[in-house]
Amino acid sequence: MVEERLLLIFSYLLIASLLLLFCFYTSFTKKIKLWGVVLVTVFYFFSWNIYTNILGWPSAQNLPEEFRIIWVAVEEPKKETGKEGGLYLWVRLLDEAKIVHGKPRAYKLEWSEENYKKAQFALLKLKEGEQLNGKKTYGVVIKDKEADNANLYESQGEQEEGVPSFEFVEVAPRTLPPKTLIQN
Repeated sequence: MVEERLLLIFSYLLIASLLLLFCFYTSFTKKIKLWGVVLVTVFYFFSWNIYTNILGWPSAQNLPEEFRIIWVAVEEPKKETGKEGGLYLWVRLLDEAKIVHGKPRAYKLEWSEENYKKAQFALLKLKEGEQLNGKKTYGVVIKDKEADNANLYESQGEQEEGVPSFEFVEVAPRTLPPKTLIQN
């Protein structure tokens, strides 16, 4: 984390020094030099907004398809102020073998009553010491359709964009191989 900050600071200093050289030692018009200063200033603000993802602010990107939930924070909407609520999930990715890998990442989801209930359930289980895997869902599983070529998921209509549905499944505790007594 420190390396990224130092790299960003040094790149800002390099660009500022190049801008100074451009302004003092070139024969361009004042209008072009002014546009250069404005462009670099806009670049600073734009790059800072991108940098917030490095700092650990919750990502607004789509939630991964499968993940291990580490923690949940809920911000309820406030009707008095009109402030929208949000669900914050701290997750780690799962590979094909359902093994956790990568660093934890925070995701912000828009508020919905259904997702709120699921998040509260997950938080309760996490406080009890359970491990949970999460999975995106796109509809309701229909048990009557058992044919191999049948569509097991039937859409519940248009989902709101930015409000994915998900479900949590308890992870079975790891089993260790049996201990054997080694005799000399």
